[in-house]
Amino acid sequence: MIQESPLRAQGIVIIRNVWLKLKASSYWKDIAWLASGTVLAQVVTFATMPLFTRLFSPADFAVQNLFSQIATFVAVAATYRLEYFVQLPKDEDDSLYLVQLVCLMGLGASLLLTPLLWLFRQPVAAFCGSAGLAPTMALIPVTAACMSVAVAFQGLAQRQRAFRRSGEAEVAGKAAYALTILAGWLLLPGAFGLVLGWLGASLGKMFWLYRENRWPRFGAGADFRRVFGNYFNLGGSLMVSHVLLSCTTAIPAIFIAKYYGDQTLGQYALAYQAVCLPSSLLGGAIGNVYYQRASECWARGMSFDDVWRTTAKKLVLIGLPVYAVAIAVLPWIFPLVFGQSWVPAGRYAAILGFSAFFSFATSPLDKACLVVGAWWYVPLWHAARTVTTIMVVAATALLKLDMTAFLVLFSLQQTALYLVDYWSEWKFSKLTSPHYREEGAQLDAHTA
Repeated sequence: MIQESPLRAQGIVIIRNVWLKLKASSYWKDIAWLASGTVLAQVVTFATMPLFTRLFSPADFAVQNLFSQIATFVAVAATYRLEYFVQLPKDEDDSLYLVQLVCLMGLGASLLLTPLLWLFRQPVAAFCGSAGLAPTMALIPVTAACMSVAVAFQGLAQRQRAFRRSGEAEVAGKAAYALTILAGWLLLPGAFGLVLGWLGASLGKMFWLYRENRWPRFGAGADFRRVFGNYFNLGGSLMVSHVLLSCTTAIPAIFIAKYYGDQTLGQYALAYQAVCLPSSLLGGAIGNVYYQRASECWARGMSFDDVWRTTAKKLVLIGLPVYAVAIAVLPWIFPLVFGQSWVPAGRYAAILGFSAFFSFATSPLDKACLVVGAWWYVPLWHAARTVTTIMVVAATALLKLDMTAFLVLFSLQQTALYLVDYWSEWKFSKLTSPHYREEGAQLDAHTA
């Protein structure tokens, strides 16, 4: 009988211990539920994307990109970003009231803004540099409202630690996205199918989450004024920040459409979507669980630097090899997967991959400032990002740089801002909760 070598036996023991540790960790188990749902959702997206890139032109993808920028901007203003605070209240009823308030505000914004955007559809489309955008403008308010409501529903599920349900909702949303695009291509002209995909994704996610929850009657016992007041400062901070974020993402898109043409914008849009895939697959899942755990620690009067450190280490270990390989192979993969007309998108993706790695490593950690109530930091950081983005665009136009040079400058600028945020969020995670400081002071006084 052949005896097992001590080295092999030791290796098996180490692997078994690591597996048992991960299995017992509710933190990484919750991340696994969210990540698995997100992975399956992105499998649906990228399994159908080669078909969509053949059914729609780069100009159609440009329209979809601009539509999403405007819808995101409207969502910011419509609901005051209250959907992002559903996990914060100590009282479960206040969380439900926040969800209800988001629904009511989204409905009101849709009724008010739909006729306005339809009336000014031509000037807005001309400003964005895409005439094909005009016919889709009436869909923006309802799409924006559904996007916000879907985030609120998902926040409530995660607050209740229903991370499996939240992961399933990601799959439902992406399946609805693909089916809506296919239906739109069959029934509607031009880019309408791609545009409808955003609405379909939000509705699919909302349906899946709503059917699994018991919801109180709207307005039943709700003190909306008090709940809104509790998060007025944070909401204003996040709204300003997200307006600036929308500007930061819209400025390059509008500049590319006007300076290089909508065909180039379509190539950029696909490249950007591809390099953000790892963040979509894992970054969002890790960030959501991190936010929930950090909020729990802070509510109990504790700092959460241990949670930050563990999460940050895993993000770097996962992201570094993924993006290194992606940068090397994307220029060859794009024409094979999406068709020969998308060769420029492969080159753009390789350039954007550098800053995308830093986004992957830092973005899941960016809610530490919200947890500790540092409402001033988020708009300050986004203002710096917006100003430096404008500087990159201005330098590109002044020096008459080509698209490749613009993307190199843009990627370096984004990387610098992500590194600043990385350091800042680490500092926030080390803060001690005021509740903890008060208890500590009382204890010291009693001991003395």
